[in-house]
Amino acid sequence: MISTQQSNKDVLAKLMATENITVIHKSVPTAYFDVKSRTLVCPILKGDMSPELTDLFMGHEVGHALNTPAEGWHDKVSDKGMVFKGYLNVIEDCRIEKMIKSKYPGLRKSFYAGYKDLANRDFFGLKGKDLSKLNLIDRINIHFKIGSVARVQFSEDELPYILRCEKLQTWDEVVLLSEELFDRQNQLNEEELDAMSDLDIQDMI
Repeated sequence: MISTQQSNKDVLAKLMATENITVIHKSVPTAYFDVKSRTLVCPILKGDMSPELTDLFMGHEVGHALNTPAEGWHDKVSDKGMVFKGYLNVIEDCRIEKMIKSKYPGLRKSFYAGYKDLANRDFFGLKGKDLSKLNLIDRINIHFKIGSVARVQFSEDELPYILRCEKLQTWDEVVLLSEELFDRQNQLNEEELDAMSDLDIQDMI
């Protein structure tokens, strides 16, 4: 049963998106926007959902509706596989959230409060984890969503990537940065495997 408040938020999302997008509420892990069918799906989480949290979900996905190209998104996902989709999603999130908050400054407070609520719910599954051990792409995601709570650390080599995330303007820039980060992680993984292989050989002698 959709409450009056939810119904009003649905109308607001359509107004912000400047089109008659379809808004659905259902039990899913997180919000998402299907750029092809123009459908915004808002999750129904356990416990009370504050107006700010609803604004966060709606505002974020409207950001995709306004700025994420449908064709480019699907083409790039198929080029490099499903893992690369995660990289694209994280980096595109940085861009569209900056753009939606710039277009609708009133969302800034809701985003801050909403992400703080998600952090308290351990929505990102960080409880008990050493954040310094996470891949760079995961730390970027955490930093741009709940950075004020998590206080993620980056090395001097990693900071230029953070600065580039802050300055993203176009989809092409998103794709380029995602590819660089994806290739960087693959290279690191190969180096780690090589190091483990060398260690195994030494242990056998």
